[in-house]
Amino acid sequence: MLAALQTLMEVARAQARVDVRLKLAVFVRGSLSRQDMDPDTLWELLREQPFAAHLNRFRRGSETQWRLPPAGGSGRIWARRAGADPAACVAFAGDGKQGQAAMSLKIADLGPAMGMERASHLIFDFPDDASNRQIAEVARWCLSHMPVLWGTGGWCFDVVDGSPYMAARHMVALARRCWAIQILEPSVLQWDALRGLPGVNWLTLVGDAFAAGHGIDPADLAGLAGPEVFVHRGRHTTMLAAGAAPLRGDIHADESLAPLVAVAQALKPALLSSCSPMFGQLADEDVMNAWLQRFIDPQAWLRVEVDG
Repeated sequence: MLAALQTLMEVARAQARVDVRLKLAVFVRGSLSRQDMDPDTLWELLREQPFAAHLNRFRRGSETQWRLPPAGGSGRIWARRAGADPAACVAFAGDGKQGQAAMSLKIADLGPAMGMERASHLIFDFPDDASNRQIAEVARWCLSHMPVLWGTGGWCFDVVDGSPYMAARHMVALARRCWAIQILEPSVLQWDALRGLPGVNWLTLVGDAFAAGHGIDPADLAGLAGPEVFVHRGRHTTMLAAGAAPLRGDIHADESLAPLVAVAQALKPALLSSCSPMFGQLADEDVMNAWLQRFIDPQAWLRVEVDG
């Protein structure tokens, strides 16, 4: 009897898979469609670009089946119904090398919810062997074609599956060692992106209106240019590159964080000091606030208590 009860009481241990991927996330204030940048318009702009050549299938919203994207002018990816569909979410994917993740793109065109404005976004995922030039090329394309609020590009956490609690535990444990891997949670950033930046990365894109709204003169960002920080100026956006290549910021490997610190200090007024609760340890205000400000107050990030 006791043995039977013990068997019944056995519970599988919670697990999660968290990868680290090269990403570029670009956020835009409000709905893309209201700015003539709906998913169909974006696809027409994207499909002729070399970096989008491998995006050979797409799916909408919660669909599980992939389909071929329409050729130019031959069909629509998303048709928003008047008065409905406050969110249009479309994912594009390609075929990767054996055993490697492929390039992909997620577009979220988010209208207001509960009368509150949200931030739409494009998130590009790159293969691990993507060149720095390729990532920067996509970022420059966004600068030229998107009304960028802000964006970041470099190494980011990617929750593949499993328990959110365990995923948070894995991310916080690795983030404590690798300071440059970014936590980007789109479900939270649809709101928080309008308030500020969730930290900086190898590439940080700063829209002029966003900068001015936080008391930063876009012209002053050009003064960051030097041996460790590279500056590219778009029409209404500045792109800052903290170093020549993305890095994970492994403090045990003595990777230099100086370029990231320089960019973070320049953008300090625009950095989030707090964010909406997520899950597990990422719902702990002390942990998340210390992580968000890690390049401004590194000792706070080292002091905060974390599991794992």
